[in-house]
Amino acid sequence: MDKTKAPMGAMTMVGGDHFFLERWVTYYGAQLGREHLYVLSHGGDPEHKRIAEGCNVIYLPRDTTRYCFNQRRWQMLSLFATGFVPYYNWMITGDVDEIVAVDPDVSDSLPEYLSRFPEGKQPKVITPFAIEMVHNPKYEPEPITPGRNILDVRRLFRLNANYAKPCITRSSITFVPGGHFANHPVLHLDPHLYLFHLRFIDYGMTEDRLATRRAQREIQSGALGETERATTGWDTAWHTYQSLIKEEPGEETVAFPEFRQVMRDGWRQKKQVFWAPGGARPKGIYRLPERFAQVF
Repeated sequence: MDKTKAPMGAMTMVGGDHFFLERWVTYYGAQLGREHLYVLSHGGDPEHKRIAEGCNVIYLPRDTTRYCFNQRRWQMLSLFATGFVPYYNWMITGDVDEIVAVDPDVSDSLPEYLSRFPEGKQPKVITPFAIEMVHNPKYEPEPITPGRNILDVRRLFRLNANYAKPCITRSSITFVPGGHFANHPVLHLDPHLYLFHLRFIDYGMTEDRLATRRAQREIQSGALGETERATTGWDTAWHTYQSLIKEEPGEETVAFPEFRQVMRDGWRQKKQVFWAPGGARPKGIYRLPERFAQVF
């Protein structure tokens, strides 16, 4: 790594979501040091400052109209991520319910793992493989309690290429809203890095959070059936989740060589200057191997 820069930083923007912020700060604080974490607090929630003590907390004014909210948010995050490149070898940018981790069989440290790239052969942007957690109370009845790792009580997941995000960068970058793809034309789908998407991590929490998000979407764009707006993922997420928990869990693995190849083979240009992997959301619920319980 470039010794004139810090090894790695991480950034997220958050409104409410105290549970996810606490887990985000705990995990990345241990990995990178809280002084290298950047929390953009939408609305200046004082609880964010308490949870993220020792981090860099930036208060942003809340726009109750939520006009073009996601577009504005990711424009800003793109500029911040690009601005940090002169000071960090690597920068992670993502939502507060996303955690990037390395396979514990390979390393227990993100900076250490990324330092293994040979000099001059580091990718400019890294895409972790996506693991979308799906809590099924039938198979995982234990609650998530303070001080206990999430992956100690939640192991079920599905594949979802939308969350294989180009979220680790060492060069300037522009993300599309949601951060699902970016303007970098080369795919480095890392074999040992995983992005854990946690929106479905707990049944009760998911139900409450999605109801809040639907209400916010109605404030921003109007209610479905009352306007001409298109249906979004936030509108359908609860139905999606209900369908997923009806599936029986299958194999215990994170390998998926065929699906990884589909993602590489389907690498394509979207929206003129942005690029995205192939694949989608194939059927199936899987189990994380036991070794991941120690990660977060």
